[in-house]
Amino acid sequence: MTGSTQEQPALGSRMTRFAGVAGLAAPVIWAALAAVEVAHANIGHSIISRPERFFSDPSWHWPVVALVVAAVAAQLVAGLAVLASWPGRGRSAAGAAGALLGVAGMARLVMALLLPSDPHGYSISFQAAIAAHVVLIALPIGLVLAAVAIARRSAGLAWFTAAIAIAMAWIAIWAATWAARSGASEPQLLAIEPVEALASIWAAAVGAWLLGWPARLQSGARWPRIPAPGRKSAVALAVVAVVGIVAAAGPFVQAYRTVIEAQLTLSTKVETIHADGVDRTYRVHRPVGDGFSSGAGLVIVLHGSFGGGFQIEANSGFDAQADRLGWIAVYPDGVADGWDAFGSNARWGKHPGADDVAFISALIDHFQATDGINTDRVYVTGMSRGGMMTYRLGCELSDRIAAIAVVSGNMATESGSADVPCALAHPVSVLAIHGTADGTIPINGGKVDINFSPMADVIAKWRSWDGCADPSTSSVDGPSTTTTWACSGGSAVSTRIVTGGWHVWPNVSGTLASDGGSPDSFDAASLIADFFAAHPRAAGGD
Repeated sequence: MTGSTQEQPALGSRMTRFAGVAGLAAPVIWAALAAVEVAHANIGHSIISRPERFFSDPSWHWPVVALVVAAVAAQLVAGLAVLASWPGRGRSAAGAAGALLGVAGMARLVMALLLPSDPHGYSISFQAAIAAHVVLIALPIGLVLAAVAIARRSAGLAWFTAAIAIAMAWIAIWAATWAARSGASEPQLLAIEPVEALASIWAAAVGAWLLGWPARLQSGARWPRIPAPGRKSAVALAVVAVVGIVAAAGPFVQAYRTVIEAQLTLSTKVETIHADGVDRTYRVHRPVGDGFSSGAGLVIVLHGSFGGGFQIEANSGFDAQADRLGWIAVYPDGVADGWDAFGSNARWGKHPGADDVAFISALIDHFQATDGINTDRVYVTGMSRGGMMTYRLGCELSDRIAAIAVVSGNMATESGSADVPCALAHPVSVLAIHGTADGTIPINGGKVDINFSPMADVIAKWRSWDGCADPSTSSVDGPSTTTTWACSGGSAVSTRIVTGGWHVWPNVSGTLASDGGSPDSFDAASLIADFFAAHPRAAGGD
């Protein structure tokens, strides 16, 4: 269909003018809403892996709800006005488009009203999570149908509407993909803001059209007539949308294929447990077939700041070690910025109502009751701030944890001293892996975003607490040097210093370190699992 005229709505109607002004106001209201959410979300240095922090500040709940109502109302008034009273074939498409826009608006209101599922806004409700999916599905489809309806009357606005719909689909997939890769438990939330921004831009364009601005602009310039989209155009647009979605999701699926398959085959499950005042989530991987039996070991793997269980499950590769040893691997989700480790303060790590030590202790109780785990083989490992939390758990749960392993972590007071409060009830074996080129948590300590103590001071503390003897033994593997001290009750303290190593979880990727590749190209999960297997609960203690 070509040669369609750019007809304008009947001007002078009070309702048409009101709808036009509402459409123009939509992006202004959205900007105010986004500003309030960002200013009060306590998102630290990442919004990707904790997108719920955009929406769930309890103290600003009702102001945010009011702004959401205003934004949704402005979009709907403009959208429904432009879809009203279409002739002929456009009428059914207009009705379906209006219905979907209404569904998306109602779902967004549900999100605003029900998103915090606890008083502190650490997590979101199931209903709000589903509502976010509804918004992301209903809005693009609604705009596609709107483009079909509008095509017979305004080709330019129809093409613009179709472009906005495709952009919504693309950005929703991209944002959710990146959030999932960063460990978000509800990655679709990250897509809400940019999709709403596009919806507001569309509403503003509709508002301008309702007020007759394109015609008035064209009266002073000879613009070529824009052909209306036809069936071939619709097919082409659909292909573009599908290609974009596949391009966004394909690399993610390939990179995280093993973890996705584990969840689809139910060897990995997402479960919830109530601890302190919050429902806490975690992922649990049990070996399939004959690899798992009662009395298995339990390994708890902690993610870094602003990460999540999915992220560390994929990046650590510990599922393979659980399968190899016939153990259970658990990947808990922290709240807000991560974990309340040693050195936490009101700005970083403190989470009132969400006791992380109580959470991990409850997990151990749970798996002891449900799976009959071997209580002499309970282990904790973690990366970055997860490693910092691992040190704290080693101290506070020393009567339950046999050994800990820390990757690129630290142990320090708020001032940066290794003199943390720690009174072991039982010896705890320790393995610490750290790179000399780590700029996030420097191996020699110092202040980055918070204060860190030198790794040498941390290890000296654990050698003292575990009653380690001198001398140590050392071995060299390419750029890595491992030093081990034998300690009381059969426990051990061991370090692996990676010359040139960065702030990463080492894994085998590309050329091995021994063949001149990256110094971090070794299997840290296998190394840690072997250390754990060699160090069950030590003798001695209370």
